[in-house]
Amino acid sequence: MDVMGGWDIELELRERDRDYLGHVTAVAHLALFEEAHARWLAEIMDEPAPPFVIVHLELDYRRELLIDDGPVTVSLKPVVLTNSTVTVHERLGSAGKGVHTESRVILARWDRERRRSMPFPPRERQAIEALLDR
Repeated sequence: MDVMGGWDIELELRERDRDYLGHVTAVAHLALFEEAHARWLAEIMDEPAPPFVIVHLELDYRRELLIDDGPVTVSLKPVVLTNSTVTVHERLGSAGKGVHTESRVILARWDRERRRSMPFPPRERQAIEALLDR
């Protein structure tokens, strides 16, 4: 798989994610990307349930994904960082077939008490900036 020089995680595919054509469902692709960026932010924020929300999401399906293609690797790379959001490019791929799906997602740092976005604290900004292309 094409590694983007960012952060990677290997994830298992589940039999229940198969559709009537034998493909991994579109919803499962979303769930895999969600799990990947949640785990990435958990590391960045040093919090098991990181406070963030999805502001925008785009998916491009490049080739079919079958249960037998698993496990898959999700690679992500932040590409734009603002005061309270990070835009991330993500790829989901398998060892034998390359990239299956690409995603562009905008994630907002979330204030649980005020129920709105908030700025990334300096430590989190530094961790994200370390992965940005310069």
